[in-house]
Amino acid sequence: MTTIACDIRPLLEANWGGVSWYTYYLTRELIKEARRGTLRLLLFYSQFKKKPIALEPLFKLCRQTPNVTIKGYRLPNKLLNLSMHAFKFPWIDELLSPKIDYFILPNLSLIALSPYARRLAVCHDLSWEIFPEFFTLRQRLWHRLIRPRKFYQTAKKIIAVSQNTKQDLIDLYDIAPDKITVIYPGIDTHRFRLIKDTVPVRIKYQLPPDFLLFVGTLEPRKNLETLIEAYDLLVQNRPQVPPLVIVGPEGWKFDQIYRFWLRARSRDQIRFVNKMDAEDLPVIYNLARIFIYPSFYEGFGFPPLESMACGTPVIVGHGSSLPEIVADAGVLVDPYNIVDLALAIDRLLSDKQFYDKLKVMGLKRASEFTWEKMGKGVAKMLISND
Repeated sequence: MTTIACDIRPLLEANWGGVSWYTYYLTRELIKEARRGTLRLLLFYSQFKKKPIALEPLFKLCRQTPNVTIKGYRLPNKLLNLSMHAFKFPWIDELLSPKIDYFILPNLSLIALSPYARRLAVCHDLSWEIFPEFFTLRQRLWHRLIRPRKFYQTAKKIIAVSQNTKQDLIDLYDIAPDKITVIYPGIDTHRFRLIKDTVPVRIKYQLPPDFLLFVGTLEPRKNLETLIEAYDLLVQNRPQVPPLVIVGPEGWKFDQIYRFWLRARSRDQIRFVNKMDAEDLPVIYNLARIFIYPSFYEGFGFPPLESMACGTPVIVGHGSSLPEIVADAGVLVDPYNIVDLALAIDRLLSDKQFYDKLKVMGLKRASEFTWEKMGKGVAKMLISND
C-alpha cells in the first residue's frame, strides 16, 4: 500500500486563507482515499501549545480511519523552522515513518526532508516573482530565505492549481513541463449554494436591499483603487447605482486604499465590512447583485467561483488564471482600464437577459470544480508511484 505523508501545519493559522482551506480539503479527501484502502496516510504538524481545538473534527475523522495516523510534535514552529533551515534537521520523513512513498507539501514552507524523500509540492502562485511591489519587505525576505526556485526544482512532482500557475513555473523557474500536473481545487458546494433564508444575515450586517460586492483581502494586489474609481465614474453617469460593499480583512497598505476612498465622490455609497463570520459569506454572495473582482493576479481565484456557485454573476480581471477559471461564465475586463470596468458593471445592471444568462452559466461552471474531483486526481498521482 502506498504510504503518503502530508504537512498540515497551514491548518494551524489563526485566520484561514486560501492555502489553509486548500490544505483542509486536501486532507479530508486523502482521508477518504485511506478509508477506501487505496493508501496509508500520515499527517504531520508541530505546535508547542495543546492540540488545536479547531482541528478536532478532522482528528475525530482520522481516529475513525485505520489507515490514517496523526503525528503532532510539541515544538514551537519557529524553533522547528530555524532548526530545519540552519541545520537541515530533523528530517521529518524519518521521524514519521521508515518508508514514505511521497511527502505532500501543500504550500511553500521551510521543511527538512531526507535526501531520498520524494516531495509532492503544491504551487498556488508565484505572485512574489511577478508583482514584488505588492509584498512587504518582510515577505520578500521570507521568500528569499525559503528559496522557492529550489523548493520546486527539488520536488519529484508538482501540483499546479491552474494552467497559468504551471506556465509561470516553467517560465520563471525552468521546471520541466512533464513534472507539473494541473489539478484544480474545488469549492464546497454544501456551503456555497443558492440560499433562500438571507434576511438574518442582511439584518446582522445592516446590508442594503441591493448592492455590488467585492470579497478579498484589502491590499494593492486586489486592485481596489480601480474598482472605487470605476464605481465613482458609474455613479456620476448613471442614475440609481446600487451601493458597493467591500468585504474582507485589512491587508498591507490598507491605509492607502482608505485614503483613496476618502477622496472618492461616491464614498457615502461605498461600505467596508472588515469583520465577518465565515458561515455568513455564502449568504452575502447570495444577497449581492453583482460580484466584482478586478484583481491584478491570482493563482486560482476562489471568490469568483464561490460567487457563481451562489448564483451571482461576476466581473473579473482578464489577467493570470481568472479567464481560465471563470471562462465564458463571467465578464472579463482590463484591470487597468477604469472605463472598461465601469461599462461592464453598467451592462450587467442594464441588460437583464445577459445577466440571467451569466447567472445560469456561472452556476454550471462552478459545479465543475469539486474537492472530490481534486482528491481523486491527487490520489491517482500518488498511487501511480513513478
